[in-house]
Amino acid sequence: MKIFFWNINKELTNKEVKLIATEINPDIIFLAECNVSIGDILLALNDKSVSYFYNIDPICSKIKMFSKFHDKFVMPITSNNRYTVRSINIPTYPIFNLMCIHFQSKVNWDFADQAAHSMELNTVINDFEKKTKNINTIIIGDFNMNPFDFGMVQTTGLHSVMSKEVALKKKRTVDGKEYPFFYNPMWSFFGDDGKGTVNGTIYNTLSKPINYFWNTFDQVIIRPEFLDHFEESELEIITELGSGVKLIKNSSIIDDSISDHLPISIKIKR
Repeated sequence: MKIFFWNINKELTNKEVKLIATEINPDIIFLAECNVSIGDILLALNDKSVSYFYNIDPICSKIKMFSKFHDKFVMPITSNNRYTVRSINIPTYPIFNLMCIHFQSKVNWDFADQAAHSMELNTVINDFEKKTKNINTIIIGDFNMNPFDFGMVQTTGLHSVMSKEVALKKKRTVDGKEYPFFYNPMWSFFGDDGKGTVNGTIYNTLSKPINYFWNTFDQVIIRPEFLDHFEESELEIITELGSGVKLIKNSSIIDDSISDHLPISIKIKR
């Protein structure tokens, strides 16, 4: 099962939407900050064959979900304007919680604000895992934080770690309280020897004393209990939609005439 996320922040053309369906062929598609109408997206996705449905969430306006599954297989659990959570119950696959998020931007909130609010996110996750009685959880989306930012790593936030070996310990104790881990495979894209052909999902050349240039705001994190079903070799930052639509310029910088973010995709196995 392939899951695709893209923070568009632009208006997609029909050609680009068609290529998502035909070249990438995900089973679940999340589009954030996409102003194209639902009808136009569905027409483009289903141009070759009728495969995709719109899985509506009336509360979450920032994220649109399309999938090859009827709503009864991707039942809503909880949502607000910035996230949607579904119980994915597809025959032959294990049941799991799938959260898609578009977290507060660094344009408006600094890292301290994000870290402080990540505690609220932690509460939401714990609540829906208790509600579903299921800790098979995947979170995908635009976290607007790098994997090393406080909100991503602190115990009271997302508590995600770069090491699978560490994550498989499942939890750690700090000051007498246990905190469960998430595994964050997106660390593996950093540096010239990193995974894939790019070092992140967003690039900027801000004239500031500290600038990372490549940032990995678009991420996926997985509970260690579900790692046996996560195809890490299929994790991808997508730089080309196919048929000549490249998302990277010749200078290896993101072509922001299409989007200032690169999409990511993951694969879940049975």
